[in-house]
Amino acid sequence: MNLLALDPNTRAPFSKTVQTLIQKHRLDPNEIFMNVLESQEAVEMNYWMMKVLIQEHFVSPQQAVAKDATGEPVKPLQAACLLGNVGAVAALLESRAFQGDVCDREYQLAARIASKQEDQGLLGVMMKYAQEVGGLEIFMRELQSATLQ
Repeated sequence: MNLLALDPNTRAPFSKTVQTLIQKHRLDPNEIFMNVLESQEAVEMNYWMMKVLIQEHFVSPQQAVAKDATGEPVKPLQAACLLGNVGAVAALLESRAFQGDVCDREYQLAARIASKQEDQGLLGVMMKYAQEVGGLEIFMRELQSATLQ
């Protein structure tokens, strides 16, 4: 699945960049992951860097990256939505960086964050993913009826 319809041939330079950062500069893949998550760079760069870190360097896309005000863990998908990082959101969705399916809590929370920010890019990617997995109708119903928790 390639939610952003990016050319897979453009992945190689990002793979090489990540490899160089890890091997030559001795950066921790998890640290790079956090930097990509917080990045405001081009959508394509964030997408490929995130995919490379998850697929080639085995960074967990479900790790908690922070805690919210109530002490609940914040997952990368939620953080990427809060930060408006469309490339990271697409890569995380493709990596199943949430528990359950499109109508369960983690996905719906991320969708609510995107909706509250009125970010059409994020919502579009989330809707496209829901459509790809055959759950667009239920996703939309849940999004319209649930309250942000």
